[in-house]
Amino acid sequence: MFKALSLLLAAVMFLPASSTVISNDPPDTEITAPYYIVVDADDPSIVYYERDPDEHCIPASTMKIMTCILTLEHVEDLSETTVVTKQAANLKDSNSLMGMFYGETLTIDQLLHGLMLVSGNDAALMLANYIAGSVADYTDMANAKAAELGMTNTHFLNASGAYRSGQYSTARDMATLMSYALKNERFRELISTVKYTIEPNDVRKRADELENSNRLISDDPETSDVYCPLAIGGKTGSTVNGGKCLVAAGALDGARVIVVLIGADDPNSYDMHRRMPHVFANAKFLIEYTLENDYTPITPSALGFTYTAEAKASDTGVSFPISAQFGDDALTRLPNTLADQLIADPSLLEVNTALNAELTNVAAGDVVGSISCAFAGRDLFAGDLVAAADATATPAPTMVALPVETPAPEATSTLDGILTKADAGVYLFAGLSALLLINLIVITVIIVKRKAKGR
Repeated sequence: MFKALSLLLAAVMFLPASSTVISNDPPDTEITAPYYIVVDADDPSIVYYERDPDEHCIPASTMKIMTCILTLEHVEDLSETTVVTKQAANLKDSNSLMGMFYGETLTIDQLLHGLMLVSGNDAALMLANYIAGSVADYTDMANAKAAELGMTNTHFLNASGAYRSGQYSTARDMATLMSYALKNERFRELISTVKYTIEPNDVRKRADELENSNRLISDDPETSDVYCPLAIGGKTGSTVNGGKCLVAAGALDGARVIVVLIGADDPNSYDMHRRMPHVFANAKFLIEYTLENDYTPITPSALGFTYTAEAKASDTGVSFPISAQFGDDALTRLPNTLADQLIADPSLLEVNTALNAELTNVAAGDVVGSISCAFAGRDLFAGDLVAAADATATPAPTMVALPVETPAPEATSTLDGILTKADAGVYLFAGLSALLLINLIVITVIIVKRKAKGR
């Protein structure tokens, strides 16, 4: 009865000014949360599905995402330690707790795992005091960060997300916060951790295993209906006033989406693997459906993209042809609108190449550099630059001098020898003598013929 009354009061407090519900639901599913949104993780302005994403609501422990990212940004060495205070050790069991002992020493890394895996309000309290000095100063820090990120419909009053009147956010603002946090590698590691062990210390007598409350990644893949192989991780939340909440992220082929579900009326359970069945089922569907239907696979072959160029060998100075080679993993999914733009005009592809510093003894097939391609600020695929021919100089033709032999004189007759040695005048005289002899003979013949006629 008390739970139903609390939910009713919360619903009245956050009732929209307009009765019109802004909704864009995917087909063939029923979303149980009254407030939700699905966005592109790299650009949360790309919205796929939503329902009243700007209405004030109670995000519960999903607000611990802010506690986590602020800690990561203010603590460089996560092995730093702090001593558990009496206040943190004595929080009531009505809180979700990591479980800690007064006076024990814990690392910041241990507290972060307690915060994000089991949603420890005790861990949130310790971290707020560590990075800001007090919860009040922490809320100032959190609200300043929210303003910096453009979360204009969010107000923090504590580090845990435990219900307090005047603490609120929206589905859209929580998606903005998650998009920012996902840029931090350590944050991604934390939310994807399924189990973590707190080792014994001088106060803690036994090891305690923490298991992630996000069933999308912690359920048994073989038996669970809500386990999601595409899920990166996320943060759960639950309050009597605000209902069940989940902020989760998923990825496929380089594309990432964020799903925010807030305020669902969904069964709870002391068995973590039975709680919030509808919320997790909705999140699994939205992650898988969006990534598979609202993104387009982009490959070099799909764009008809090839790359060839000339490179110069360092040792010989000889130019040789190179070409790009891509592996089977050269695939990225783009939001459909961006994919349509790139497919229509592949010249929009941003190509970056880098050759190795030393290009010596290059043979055909050698990897001589790298190539990467991007579009609209998103990395698409990368590959190798490979030599298409050997980088060896073609030798110049050489002239070989052949020995010159003087041929021996051929044997000639005596007459030939005399004629060879004769003077030109001799030839002239002989010619004239022959001509005179012929004339003499002709005259003699004429005289004889005339005498014969006279008789």
